[in-house]
Amino acid sequence: MKLEDFGTFVIFAAIYAASTLGLPRFIFLAYHVELGVIPTAFVAIFGMPAVFGLALGQFIANFGFQLAPIEMLSPAVSFVGLLIVYYARKFSTLGGCIAYIIITSLWLSYMLPIVNGTPPAVAAYSAFSGQFIAVIIGYLAYLFAVKTMVPKKTENSQH
Repeated sequence: MKLEDFGTFVIFAAIYAASTLGLPRFIFLAYHVELGVIPTAFVAIFGMPAVFGLALGQFIANFGFQLAPIEMLSPAVSFVGLLIVYYARKFSTLGGCIAYIIITSLWLSYMLPIVNGTPPAVAAYSAFSGQFIAVIIGYLAYLFAVKTMVPKKTENSQH
């Protein structure tokens, strides 16, 4: 990472940590929807600083809720999913987001029964639904940002 990427890194870490620790929990079945997951699709715009920032933000946020050792592996799983979003951006940001949802949902489906004693079927349904809601909201925001804020090439500007 270059020095000019540090601001992006810090902003994404703060977004995840602050939204998870500072805002009320939105509970959906046995899982709370992580508001910090919403900016996942923006990794396609902001790149590796956003990947590292969101992973660090999740690590910080995990200290704020529970400190079960298995939960401390969640940022690593999320990091893998974020890398997929980053590398998939060249052909399909939506595909990367779906891969992120699947990877993190599988992890949460495994982890929730261990940590909370949640029945496996409820854990799987809750994790998938919660991740899907958060990531798709972020993807829709990403589409809005790309369509409205990124300059489009016109025929006159192409040489």
